[in-house]
Amino acid sequence: MPSASSHFPVSASPPLRVSACIFYWILPLAVCLVVFRQGLLCWFQQDDFAWLQLELHSRADLWRMLAEPQAQGTIRPISERFFFLAFRRLFDLNALPYRLLVFLTQFANLLLLGALGRRLAGSAGAAAVAATLWVVNVGLAAPMAWTSTYNQVLCSLVYLGGLLLFVRHVETGRWSFYAWQCVVFLLGFGVLETIVAYPLALLAYCLLFERRQAWKALPLWIPSAVYTALHLWVIPRAAGGPYAFHADGSMLAGLWQYWSWALGPVRFARIAHLPTAAGVALALALTAGLAAMAARAGPNERRVAAFGLAWFVVTLAPILPLRDHRLDYYLAIPSIGLALAAGAVMRPAPRWAAAAWVAIYLFCSVTFVNWEVRASYRYSHLAQRFIQAVRQARALHPDQTILLTGVDHDLFYAVIYHRGLRAAGLRGVYLAPTNQKIAAEPGFLPSEDYQLPAGVALGALAEGRAVVYEVAGGRLHNITRGYTLMARARLAAGAPRRVDVGEPLLAGQLGAGWHRIQGEHRWMGRRAEVRLAGPRSAGERLAVAVIYPDNPRSSVFRYTVSVNGMVVGRAEVASRASVRREFSLPAMVVGLPEMTVALEAEHTFSDPLEARELGLALGVVELVGP
Repeated sequence: MPSASSHFPVSASPPLRVSACIFYWILPLAVCLVVFRQGLLCWFQQDDFAWLQLELHSRADLWRMLAEPQAQGTIRPISERFFFLAFRRLFDLNALPYRLLVFLTQFANLLLLGALGRRLAGSAGAAAVAATLWVVNVGLAAPMAWTSTYNQVLCSLVYLGGLLLFVRHVETGRWSFYAWQCVVFLLGFGVLETIVAYPLALLAYCLLFERRQAWKALPLWIPSAVYTALHLWVIPRAAGGPYAFHADGSMLAGLWQYWSWALGPVRFARIAHLPTAAGVALALALTAGLAAMAARAGPNERRVAAFGLAWFVVTLAPILPLRDHRLDYYLAIPSIGLALAAGAVMRPAPRWAAAAWVAIYLFCSVTFVNWEVRASYRYSHLAQRFIQAVRQARALHPDQTILLTGVDHDLFYAVIYHRGLRAAGLRGVYLAPTNQKIAAEPGFLPSEDYQLPAGVALGALAEGRAVVYEVAGGRLHNITRGYTLMARARLAAGAPRRVDVGEPLLAGQLGAGWHRIQGEHRWMGRRAEVRLAGPRSAGERLAVAVIYPDNPRSSVFRYTVSVNGMVVGRAEVASRASVRREFSLPAMVVGLPEMTVALEAEHTFSDPLEARELGLALGVVELVGP
């Protein structure tokens, strides 16, 4: 394999070679800082708030954190659960340390990619080009500005670190490098599930560069196969919606879509309001240019290009079945392959051709990345201002419920939908029942689930137990007096369609059999009742969220659900689990102003600290559409 400096003129002095090498190492890091400088200062948004609410109280909590599937059946204890748990305890809601870790990890990725590229292409210049092309790829826009997608950056470190360790094993013959590669690979299962494709990427490297070493990739297939089997047959998968798997011809269409996105013009066309056809045409031109440069490249450059394309396909394969959930940040790891391929074939290509290709790629990619990072910066700081404003309102009204009106689509999905206020320690805050600015998103809960029911809101306002604030630009304005007058004329009191049994204002909807509120839920005894509005149509169902049941006598907990005295279903839940069940409703309750839902536990147990008979712990009981 050529040395790292073999592409420099023989007559170059050592200081010049050293300076050039330093430049090649520093260039990608400098580009990263310049392009993503606002990403370093982003605050929290969206899924960040869900992870910020993690708490660890016992060994059982630790086990659930390690092994219990969350967020569409994913198990990512390292990149999400431990990361947010540890940093929340150390830094609370100071976002800068979180962002610094993301950037430091990405710097490590760029250094690893540079080292790997030098060994594959035999050129420090080609390696620097590859690292620079990757760092501005559209797939990195979200991971470098949104903390929840840190898993993409950390998994890139696992892929690059593992492969580089294997390359060092081949170069030196030392099995310690191979062993450490295995350790890194196994840790990757706690980072991101797409690590299952690593053995395929390693096999592609061996077949193209070190065929005699190919057998060493085979043992790594065992943990990948076991992990894949668990996800396919043990962990429940979504039957429908955006996370449903579609292993069919749509995967080829998805492959092209991701490839065209990775090149940049298609994503640029979207934000520049250009015809999609223009972006596709430019992506085809870049593809043809890459193929032409590869055709005139030398054998080693073509091998690197083939490996890069194989990397792109292999690392993308695990998410291609998600036909209805295609996102830019899924390209973070696959785009490494595109960068390696482009960096290798440009060295022997005509300078004008390489310069034109790079110019188009950089212009489209950097423009889109800047747009995306600015949007994340803006939304995250809108969330920060909003939470600070609500915190001030809570200080003024410590014992009152706060109702919000004027909340728009962006603010709702950036903060409220993901319980951002609860993550900040702010409870008793709801959307007012007249908030009408939020458009429904497919696959997401309706905004009505975050509203205080009209009847409850009217009662709370009449008794002075609630205040109303209008939201404008992340700031709040108290409009309680005017809103109360309007609400009396516009809102109709009636039974709610959704009852959170852990909400004090909704205690009037509960019958006998309930204990006091604990956190966000409430325990019942053997039998308890909830009053809801009757369904509007025959297709509606009753949903019951049973949380934190803890049965020391049995691993399975059974309960019965009745509506107006008629049994509508029986269900069971494993001990220390959390489930949401749906039940069909009898036709005779359709259109009723109110119905009584009764829940009865098969057996109970005693609270060792208090003289209480405990059956189930419940969160929300509600009606859901067909």
